[in-house]
Amino acid sequence: MLKSVARWLIACVLVLAASTAAAADPSPSGGVTKCRNWYICVGVTEPGSTPGPGQPSGPSTGGGGGDAQTCSWNGKQWPCWDDDLGWFSSSDGCYYQRSVPAPPADDPAWRGHSPADGDLYEVNCRGADGELSTKPLAFFAQAPGGPPPDRPAVLGRQALAAIKFSSPDLHAAPPTSAVVGLPVWLWYTPTPTTSGTQSATARGVTLSVTATATLKEVRWSTGDKGPDGKPAVVTCKDAGTPYRAGANPDATACSHVYLTGSAKLRNDSYYLQATLVWRVDVVRADTGAKVFNSFDYERTTDVPLALRVGEVQVLN
Repeated sequence: MLKSVARWLIACVLVLAASTAAAADPSPSGGVTKCRNWYICVGVTEPGSTPGPGQPSGPSTGGGGGDAQTCSWNGKQWPCWDDDLGWFSSSDGCYYQRSVPAPPADDPAWRGHSPADGDLYEVNCRGADGELSTKPLAFFAQAPGGPPPDRPAVLGRQALAAIKFSSPDLHAAPPTSAVVGLPVWLWYTPTPTTSGTQSATARGVTLSVTATATLKEVRWSTGDKGPDGKPAVVTCKDAGTPYRAGANPDATACSHVYLTGSAKLRNDSYYLQATLVWRVDVVRADTGAKVFNSFDYERTTDVPLALRVGEVQVLN
């Protein structure tokens, strides 16, 4: 369950990504964590949130809070909304929160009801001493206590999780006659999940949040070293341009010149990889305000591209 105090909320949807940090800001911010598949992984800090119009604010379970909307039961005041427990009912001293994900339709908890008729709710009730006790799931045709307020951060993570990328197939040319001192073309065939812009929207009760990822650049690790002795990296603005015999590779703005051949390397080849850098924004549909700070998400291709580079032969 979610806490309303500052904490890490990991929407980890399995991605092998290089870690990048968002700019420091007291508002919720995004950063990238390392996972294993082609989904966005975001670490989100929530140092505090401001409730929207008509939405109660409140601390975590059982805590106090001067600005929290409170409800009365058994002669005591309790937060009307709790991030962990849901809405409070003054009629019975219980908190109700929709069970997500809902049990299957044939689960006995439905007690003969259909998911089309309503929802199952988690129930936690205050005793006479204020202690909480958990009750069995309960069916309601309408949400007891009122609809829970939409949480932008939760919707933001759902939207991020819906954006999926794929690993492109890398190409370099000329593939069989690349030589030292001559430009080598670099590109991959763009697809909707490897280039351009992707977006996904998560919808709550009254709020929608949209996540958008736009390809910012592609960084090619070419396997060799530059004049400074450091691993060579070529930064391109997009997927590059496919090779055309006789064309000028400089026109692609995505090419590399090798300074040494590959004959003495493993399998006589350099191994190229590309890191796709996506700029990610998550905004509310109603105000356009950012839910998280913008951040860069990086993903390196799965399969390196082998390229043999020959030395120029000089004939006397």
